[in-house]
Amino acid sequence: MATPRLLASPTCLSCLRRLAQPASLSPASWTQTRAKATKAELEDLQGTPVRLLCNIATFGRKHAIIRVKAGRMRNIWFPKGAAEYMTKQRFAELGLTEAAIGVRDRTFGTKLIPDSDQTKSTASDTKSKRKEVLTLPAEETHTLLTTLLPEVLVFPRAIVAAAPAPPPQPSVPRSPSLAANAASSSIEPASPASAAATVTPIFGSVSRTDIIALIKERLLENSQGSRVALEPESLELLGLDPEHDGENRIKRLGTFELLISPGVNVQGTPLDPVRRLVQVVAEDS
Repeated sequence: MATPRLLASPTCLSCLRRLAQPASLSPASWTQTRAKATKAELEDLQGTPVRLLCNIATFGRKHAIIRVKAGRMRNIWFPKGAAEYMTKQRFAELGLTEAAIGVRDRTFGTKLIPDSDQTKSTASDTKSKRKEVLTLPAEETHTLLTTLLPEVLVFPRAIVAAAPAPPPQPSVPRSPSLAANAASSSIEPASPASAAATVTPIFGSVSRTDIIALIKERLLENSQGSRVALEPESLELLGLDPEHDGENRIKRLGTFELLISPGVNVQGTPLDPVRRLVQVVAEDS
């Protein structure tokens, strides 16, 4: 059976190359396959034609003619004068046709960010040095804390309403001898549960972050107060009860001792902590 003749000579360069190969004997091998266009590529081929009046990153250079979404042009670029509409009249004024419409350049204006360990360490060192320059030395921090902080830091909090007491039991008539024995047996020492009843819980808590926020607010009275660097680890609360309080947070009314560590001096020796009191009081209703 003879090979079928082609109706027209191929003009595609890729088809001519396939014809030049010995294995290209069947017309089925001349069929071209095109990859499926991505969503981004389809968006670049649709939209309103515009002409950029300045360089815009990920879109193109100045004077480039591309297609963009109508909303971007209407709400962002056109009010800012970043681009102009390319109407038929504007194409004629510039002596161009719609064939001059190009495709968005998504790589324009982007920079490659090096991701090496050396760059990361250099950036972290620079940040730490900048922080050291902005923060006060430990000696000056100790002086500001001692001078500006009051002796008692007060935190008003709403209290949790106590459960109502159970109604009293009705009295039962007894003989005089039984009543005397009952009275003597009812006199017993107070149990630990009655002592725990004096604990007044509060809504929420007073954490070390809350205390730092109040301390920084008081330090702003001095021009150098904003340079004091305090972290939650710089504070230590004394007198917390694991049964009624959380970890490093107060959950009841009372007065607690606070130790504030200002840091270490130039010789690397920790300075004495600043001692203050934290008082949690009932909030006025």
